[in-house]
Amino acid sequence: MDPRERRARIVDDAKTFVISEDDARPDGARIARIRAAAEALLQAAQSPGMKLPMLPETASEALQLANDPRTPMNRLDRVIGRDGVLAARMLTVAASSAYAGHPVRSVGLALSLLGAGAVRDLLYQSVMECHVFRGKDEVAARTERDHAIAVGHLSRMVCKLVGFDPDQAFVCGLLHDIGRLALQSLGNHAALAGLDPSECAAVFDVAHTTLGAHMVTKWKLSALAVEAVRRHHKYSGFGPDGDGYSQIGHAVAVADRLAAHLGAGRPARPLNDGDLQAIYALGLDPATLLEAATGALAQAA
Repeated sequence: MDPRERRARIVDDAKTFVISEDDARPDGARIARIRAAAEALLQAAQSPGMKLPMLPETASEALQLANDPRTPMNRLDRVIGRDGVLAARMLTVAASSAYAGHPVRSVGLALSLLGAGAVRDLLYQSVMECHVFRGKDEVAARTERDHAIAVGHLSRMVCKLVGFDPDQAFVCGLLHDIGRLALQSLGNHAALAGLDPSECAAVFDVAHTTLGAHMVTKWKLSALAVEAVRRHHKYSGFGPDGDGYSQIGHAVAVADRLAAHLGAGRPARPLNDGDLQAIYALGLDPATLLEAATGALAQAA
């Protein structure tokens, strides 16, 4: 069966560690070192002394309402109106040439001009920019923000090209590396001592997906977003029988690789064999996809 025809199995097992698709059958001792170090970092990240990013009540409520297509716009209007930053962002975008093309004086009118899908994506981006992609290292936070936004746009593009539901693709791509922000302060953790650079990188790959999925669950966001965060490094071959496949994980994985190749938020790098295999597995041509990705990012700028 074509893997694209299989619906993803949503797995929220907090102790299931995800080894990167690019790790070609690492030896048992290496896996043990990576798992032990990842567990130590996860325990440190969730310890009482280290507070994970939490969303303000108003922002959290707005995201949950925006994620429900049954939410009346007037109710969303009241919630967004309580947060000056979110309200200003809605008014600014609604007044842009892409929508009204002139000043918009009420949040309610802005929401009606934007439409439910654009409101949801804009809310997520604004909340993440204001409350999550921040920290003492402003350069690192800005890098993560720019990369995340690019992956959001590219995830939506990939989903449209292969016939996956693109409705929540931007949000899934935006959140995919959220766990890395919470791990930034643990780069000198004792658990990493004695590991070589590739093993340290693998530890953060393991830990950031697991911790990120934990954070998104705590924020009470969608199960699809949790799946995307957990599975963008391991989108196939998981689960009790080893036959699990995540559509959204695969789409976000390809978007992530495209963003890295195009230098979105991070230094540009060439596509490697693993990148090409992930793209071909979706039935896409790399050259055509890169052209579409370049256009998608230029349009979103």
